[in-house]
Amino acid sequence: MKRFKDYKENCVVTRMGEKICSYQGQISVIENYRVMIEIIDVSREVYLQIREMENAILCLKTDTEHVTARYFMLRKMIGKQTDENFICHYFNVTIEAFDVCWGNKSCVSDIEEFLFDGFSCSVTEGAELIGLTPYEEIDSVKFLNTEIDINIKTRVKELHSVSGFSCYAFHNIIRKNSEISFGINSQIQYRAKEKIGIDVVKENLYNMILFLEILSGELISTTQVTLFEDERFFDYLGNCNFPKNNLIAFNKNKFDGRSFIRESLFKVSDFVTFLDDAANKFGILVKCKKLAFDSYKQVLLDDDVGIYTPNKFLKIMQMIEGMERSDVNEEEQRKFDKKKEDILCKLSSEEDKKFIEKYCRNNGDNFIKCLQKITKKAIMSLSGLSNNEFRECHTHTLLCNIKNDRDVYTHASHTKNPILSSDEINWVIVCYKVFFRLEVLLELGMDISLIRKRFSRDRYFVGSYNNLFNLKIMLDEDFETGEYDRIMRGFD
Repeated sequence: MKRFKDYKENCVVTRMGEKICSYQGQISVIENYRVMIEIIDVSREVYLQIREMENAILCLKTDTEHVTARYFMLRKMIGKQTDENFICHYFNVTIEAFDVCWGNKSCVSDIEEFLFDGFSCSVTEGAELIGLTPYEEIDSVKFLNTEIDINIKTRVKELHSVSGFSCYAFHNIIRKNSEISFGINSQIQYRAKEKIGIDVVKENLYNMILFLEILSGELISTTQVTLFEDERFFDYLGNCNFPKNNLIAFNKNKFDGRSFIRESLFKVSDFVTFLDDAANKFGILVKCKKLAFDSYKQVLLDDDVGIYTPNKFLKIMQMIEGMERSDVNEEEQRKFDKKKEDILCKLSSEEDKKFIEKYCRNNGDNFIKCLQKITKKAIMSLSGLSNNEFRECHTHTLLCNIKNDRDVYTHASHTKNPILSSDEINWVIVCYKVFFRLEVLLELGMDISLIRKRFSRDRYFVGSYNNLFNLKIMLDEDFETGEYDRIMRGFD
C-alpha cells in the first residue's frame, strides 16, 4: 500500500464499458485508498453516457502500467467551454473507481472477463494473528555485546489448508552499524481450484478479515492485496477500510501494546489441526448470523476510534439477539397456528378476534431468553460451573437490569429510567463482546482450556468479568499458549 501514498499519474482512458476510446486524464489515490479518475475534454454525449453507467469496466494506461476498474461512479462535472449562448460543449468529469487493479497488462480481455486464480494479502497485526514465528530462539543477552557475530536462527514458517488458504511468516532483520532490529513479515494467500470472479475474492477477503477480528477482538484491515491470474500479478485497491500502520519491528522505538506479544489474542495456528473444518463452519455461521456479525464489526469500529455512547451498548444487545435468537421451526409454527385457530374459534367478539390476530404472533425467543442463553453458556464455559452452581450466581437481577436499560435506550421510554451506571454499562460491553467471541470459537471447535488461558491474559476483561459477575476464570496449572508466545513473550 505504501506505493499508493500520494499517488497521482497522468493516464489515457482506453475503454468505458463496451466503448473503446482515447481520453486524456489523471488517476489519483486519496484518503482511505479511494481511487479518483479525472477525464478531460469529453463531449456532452459522453458525459451523459458516463452518468448512466453503473456496473461497467473501465480501462486506462499510465506511462508504466495498465489499470482496470470493475465499475465507477460519477462524482463531479465541470463545464469546459461555452459558445455565445453559454452552452457547455466539453466537460472535465471526475469519477470514483472501485475494485481497481494495477498490472503490466489489463486484467480483462472482454466485457465479461474479470477472473483470477487467487490472491495474497497482508493485514494489520498479521504476524501475531497468524501465530507463526520464523525465529527458533531470541537471546537478548547476545545483543548486549556488539563485538561478536550474532547467529540468529530463522526459517520460513508455513500453514496450509485444503480449502486453499496458506499463511506464511518471514524473518525481517535489519542491522546498521551497532544497531540491530528484527521483526516478522507475514502473508496470507488464497489459491482457488478454478478461476474465481472479483466478487468471490471480496467474499473470501471479508470472511478472512472477520475471522481474524473474532480472534483478536479488534478491527483488522488489509494493508496490501495482490491478485494473480496465471503468471500475472495485479495490485488491488477496493477492500481496505480504516488502514493502520503495519507494525513489524521489535525495538523499543517502534514497539507498543498492539504489537507482537499479547498472549490474549487467538491465532490461526491455534486451529492448525482442524483449520479447514473451522473455516467451513465459520462461513456457514456468518451466513446464518449475519446481523450479529455486522453488529460486532460496528462495536469494533467504536473501539478503534475510542468512542463510548449508549449506542455502543445497543449494538452489543443487537449482537446478542442476532446470535442467540433461533428461527422458529416448521413444527413449532404449525402447533402455534393450530392453537391460535382453536382460540379464535372459541371467541364470539369480533373485537377480541382482531386483537388476537394482530398481537398474537410466534416470534421465537424473546430478548431476555437470548441474554440468558449467552450468559449461561459463557459463564459455565469460563468458570466451569455446573447448572446448579450457575443458578446460585444471582445473575437474574443483573440480566433484568440490562434488559431494562436496553428497552429504555431503544424505545425512549417515559415510564422507565436507566438502572445501570456508566461503569456497569462499560463492563457489560466488555464482557458480552468476549462472550460473543467465545461462543463463535466454541462453534468452530476450539478447546475450552485454551479459550480460558487466552481470555485470562486479557486483564481488562478479567476485571470487568469479576466486577459484573463476581467470578474468576478457571485455569489449570499449564499456562502454555503456544510456540509463538513462548518465544516472543518478554521481549522488549
